[in-house]
Amino acid sequence: MRNRSPWSTALCSAALLSLLACNGKGELTQESGSPPGSSETPSTGTPSVPGTPPTHDDDDTTSPGTSEPPPVIVDIPDPPTQPEPQPQPEPEPPPEPAPQYSRILWVAPNGSDSASATEAAPLRTVTRALALVRPGEAIYLKTGTYAERLKLEEKGGSASNLLTLRAAPGATPVLKPSGSGSAMVDVRGAYWSIEGLTIDAAGTASFAVLFRGVGSHHGVLRGSTLKNGTAGAGVNVCEKASDVLIEGNTISHFNRNGDDSHGVIVQTTARNVVVRGNDIHHNSGDAVQCIGPEGGATISGTPFDNLLVEDNELHENRENGVDVKTCTRVTLRGNIIWGHKTSSTSRGEGVVVHLSAKDVTLEDNVFYNNGRAISIGGVRQGSPPTNIVIRRNLVRDGLGGGEEGSGIRVDTTSNVKVHHNTVWNMPGPCLTFGHGDTGASASLDVRNNVFSGCGVAVRGGPGRSGAVVDANLYFRNSGSALFRLNGVDMGFSQWCSQSGLDGRSQEKAPGFVNIDTGDFRLGAGSPALNAGLSLGLTWCGPGPDQGAFESDCP
Repeated sequence: MRNRSPWSTALCSAALLSLLACNGKGELTQESGSPPGSSETPSTGTPSVPGTPPTHDDDDTTSPGTSEPPPVIVDIPDPPTQPEPQPQPEPEPPPEPAPQYSRILWVAPNGSDSASATEAAPLRTVTRALALVRPGEAIYLKTGTYAERLKLEEKGGSASNLLTLRAAPGATPVLKPSGSGSAMVDVRGAYWSIEGLTIDAAGTASFAVLFRGVGSHHGVLRGSTLKNGTAGAGVNVCEKASDVLIEGNTISHFNRNGDDSHGVIVQTTARNVVVRGNDIHHNSGDAVQCIGPEGGATISGTPFDNLLVEDNELHENRENGVDVKTCTRVTLRGNIIWGHKTSSTSRGEGVVVHLSAKDVTLEDNVFYNNGRAISIGGVRQGSPPTNIVIRRNLVRDGLGGGEEGSGIRVDTTSNVKVHHNTVWNMPGPCLTFGHGDTGASASLDVRNNVFSGCGVAVRGGPGRSGAVVDANLYFRNSGSALFRLNGVDMGFSQWCSQSGLDGRSQEKAPGFVNIDTGDFRLGAGSPALNAGLSLGLTWCGPGPDQGAFESDCP
């Protein structure tokens, strides 16, 4: 278990969140290549000698009868001499860094495909360079536009000898489409690394990057800008492709005439993908979708397995921030997810987990300005979502108006844990459960949360048999907290007695440090300090705190 406070995530976006205060607003790892006193001199004057008769300036004769005393001889030491400067040895030059690539093939729009592929004599097309490149080598693209569709075939790459396609240092190459095809960059081989490119689909029905086939594994897409396609996604990982890292990219404006076009889609039979540190926005589908063998999948087979979506900013997509369908082993961690609104095909969820998803963890994320922040359950096919963990998330400032404006919603599910979350300022309920259309919220565990400032604290429905809801803190900004049980509104004490829940919970002001600046840590006098139950997570101080942020830590 990763011991990480979501406050670090909130701090990373503090400037962004503070701008929104008025309106209520870091597994699989793949790396490639290697970058980046003085001394005083004694006086030389004549010293005075004790016992020497004084001289008289006004008497220059010797008195009669006296003899002149013998001269006193004083040895005056020679002044010390400075040592001759010795020549300093030349410093040893630092060792040359190991070359990052065994060879670099250069490409430029004004080059020639019959050239030697050096920086001074570059090739003209990327396609020609792809035919020549070997494991351990790199293709450097100079600034300019390349009207090509690229196929990255199998060439025998390995973990120690990648095949690299990248922008030359300081260059801004742009890849645009030529002719027709399903993808701008079609990755079918292993150990390809794509870095620093702008891939502009220019309105064509093309994926920007497609990883497909069992031979497409250990691929990297890093530091690139992908935009303006009208196919189903910007990046597509499918057909048994595996071990792909999508890191540090901007993926936006993939739109398909009002139909779904996602920023990143990972599909049936593929596995082991990391989506980290990207900015994914303004796509007509989801920022990230994990799709199984049903619900629009292009092929049947095993569910997608093992997805990590970490430290991304996912915002203003037409559907959801992340949509997890029938996939297994999915972790969403440290993301900032905002600006999703209700559409004809979505309730504007920051994250939705449905169909038959299994083993999904949502932790240390920040949600704001969504129509519905977190939704578990809903559309079902086969078994309901099972083994879902929602912990240490900050959910704040839900959208009102025509939006549901709810925080965490758990419908038809099995074994969902909602632990140590902070939900604040939602027009709708902080928490909804027991309202699934196709079954109960079975084995639901809701403990150690702070639910504050919502229109309804908890909305509980009839499908809540066996639920554990306890050790939470509730508060409403004006008046007592409102609870809704089977459609009937009531206060906290009535909720506890009629539902049989929240026996060790409390209704008190949470005492956040400063909600105006987005600081939802607990202040020194907060009643939520050390008031939680031990749930197997680490804490600092006498006991676990309620809410998303553990205090008392050094």
